[in-house]
Amino acid sequence: MRTRLLMAAAWMLVSAAVAGAQTPPTRPAPTDPVDVKRSALGGKPYASIDFGGRFNSVDGDEARYQRYRDLTPGIYATNGLFGRRGADWTLEAQAWNIGYRDQKVEVNYNYVGRLETNFVYDQIPLFFSRDTRSLYSETTPGVLRIDDFIQQSVQSGSATLRDFQDVATRFDARVTRYVTQMDLVFNANRQTDLYFNVRSAKRSGVQPYGATFGFNNAVEVAAPIDTRTSDFQSAIEWASKRGLVRVGWDGSWYNNDVQTLIWDNPLRYAPDAPGNPTEGRLALWPDNTLNYVHGQAAVNFPYSGRLSGYVAIGQGKSNADLLPHTINTALASPELSRSTAQAEHRMTIAQFNFSMRPARRVSVVAKGRRADVDVRTPIFLRETGAVSYDSNLIPSAAPSEYYSVTRDSVDVDGAFEVLPFTSVKVGFGKYGTDYTNRIWEKTDENVFRVSVDTTSNPYVMLRAVYEDRSRKGDTFEAEVLEQVGELAGLRHYDVANRDRQRLTLIASFMPGGIFGVTGSAGIGRDDYPDSPHGLQSADTNQYSVALDVVPNDMYNFTTSYGFEKYTSLQRSRSANNAADQANPLLDWTTDWDGKVNFFDFTFDIAEAIEKTNIRLGLDWTKAKDTYVYGIAAGSPLAAPAQLAPVLNELLRSEVDVSYDISDHLRFGVAYWFDDYEAEDFALGPDTLTGIAFPPVQAGQPVTATNALLLGYLYRPYRAHTGFVRLTYLF
Repeated sequence: MRTRLLMAAAWMLVSAAVAGAQTPPTRPAPTDPVDVKRSALGGKPYASIDFGGRFNSVDGDEARYQRYRDLTPGIYATNGLFGRRGADWTLEAQAWNIGYRDQKVEVNYNYVGRLETNFVYDQIPLFFSRDTRSLYSETTPGVLRIDDFIQQSVQSGSATLRDFQDVATRFDARVTRYVTQMDLVFNANRQTDLYFNVRSAKRSGVQPYGATFGFNNAVEVAAPIDTRTSDFQSAIEWASKRGLVRVGWDGSWYNNDVQTLIWDNPLRYAPDAPGNPTEGRLALWPDNTLNYVHGQAAVNFPYSGRLSGYVAIGQGKSNADLLPHTINTALASPELSRSTAQAEHRMTIAQFNFSMRPARRVSVVAKGRRADVDVRTPIFLRETGAVSYDSNLIPSAAPSEYYSVTRDSVDVDGAFEVLPFTSVKVGFGKYGTDYTNRIWEKTDENVFRVSVDTTSNPYVMLRAVYEDRSRKGDTFEAEVLEQVGELAGLRHYDVANRDRQRLTLIASFMPGGIFGVTGSAGIGRDDYPDSPHGLQSADTNQYSVALDVVPNDMYNFTTSYGFEKYTSLQRSRSANNAADQANPLLDWTTDWDGKVNFFDFTFDIAEAIEKTNIRLGLDWTKAKDTYVYGIAAGSPLAAPAQLAPVLNELLRSEVDVSYDISDHLRFGVAYWFDDYEAEDFALGPDTLTGIAFPPVQAGQPVTATNALLLGYLYRPYRAHTGFVRLTYLF
């Protein structure tokens, strides 16, 4: 608290304060950027700052209430702004929520015709859970241990993991991203610009992570996160009325300071045994790099013609040390075919765009693109075997496979103005994809689209788009499914034959300067006619309407309502042998139905009461997902037990009132109310009643099904948040 108070006071004292905005998702901060009258071009400073107190009361899941923001009670300073302007230069700095986890600072400097630069420091929190508990403790980075007595008691059968739940350590599971970024554009002369961008993103904290020993011994741990991604982008551009040329180099470096995770087996102390290790080990995210050079050129032609092209050639590499197959000393670890990853891929992207208006009422646009990702990583041989879950030795395993892909696309569109303000556009596209190690070697997709647009009309705007797409696979490789024991009729949805139809309608009516109405509808149908198993169909329906009313400068009212519905059907087969795979009576289906309703409104009242501004707002969303499981008529399978629907409902409302005490001082109060409801059959408190679930009963063999979890659940909350603030303008 002392640190935050000092930072707020320091902000008031410095002559060049800095500021920015980290707003909570789905709605603005309680204090929008204040109306600051920027000074004339004489270098006179202008500034503002909001400071005050924040209070809250949370009943339920506080972590989900905070999530990507920090509303910790206490003294706060936000919406800070400082700037100066000269005849040919501008300096401006901003900051939000200073000293808290979601603080952001931004500084901009612009020297007209010569230099433009922007600096950003942004903290982005992700709060998973305040109720997380674990029997594990981190002894060194990436090494998680359980007390020996707990392991010995569970292994001997004298106790269960349930008996030790009360000794589990409670902690906050959260990750914070720290982003620092610098952009610079230097105008060398009237035709030449230099572009630079430097960005560093550090992530630190812990996140829930599955570190299992198999289905009979599922484990969830708090995986340590300590990574940094550093990016550099540069380019030089020459431009004139005839066209432009741009070349550049970009690089990205990813570093992880914790690349190995080791954790104790909660059910076994010692010794290691085949099928039952005392600890597990797996690799986390390895260091890697990406570099590519790129070039772009454009030429302008008569009739508003323009031809542009872009080429990029890149290389990604990772040469991290490979871990041995297992940490289990009871197993003879197979020999590694190499000691380091030697992972590499080459990336090539080429794209062109051509546009022209050969006649006043006719325009043509053509686009072409090729993207090729060529994986150069050597095949990893496993001739001497492999180990799964640090438990089971597979004497001879197939070599690893890598997926290269090449995508080609061509699009041509023609637009024709058929009536004043109204045009019709007809287009055709052809997309081709070439894969390695997929069940289809190639897919081709033909796309036809037609649209009608009414624009530039001051009273009406209409847009209707219809799109028909048909994707077909070529050279089906059934042996790929056979090698991994999959059903012969399985088709992966992203490469399977598919027929898709989409219709989108948008209409806006603005009969006068007082109000406007906008409506939209979207309908989509996906069918997979040649997929005996896998995704069969996926449909979408989306509708919304919005109203804006602005009778005068005092009142501004906006509201909208929307409804969305999503459905899909999937088919599979319960098969343990070749006879089962050929038996259609063993088929079962998952029929999913998802519905979303949302409603929001904002009502701003500006000085209807002298010197007083009022904002009222409400944001409501409700989602329901239903899964219905079915079996074939006459099936020998047991009738499935249907699951309860998954429900999520969030209501957020706010009241914000401010009063101008003087030209330089404004007093304000704000109140937020949040109400979140959740029911989830997988991660709800009714299902997961503890961190050990289900328990291994005393006397049972430790191989019985068990799960040691973190207690990360989907739980409801209700929160009240209040703000009292002063805004100082000078």
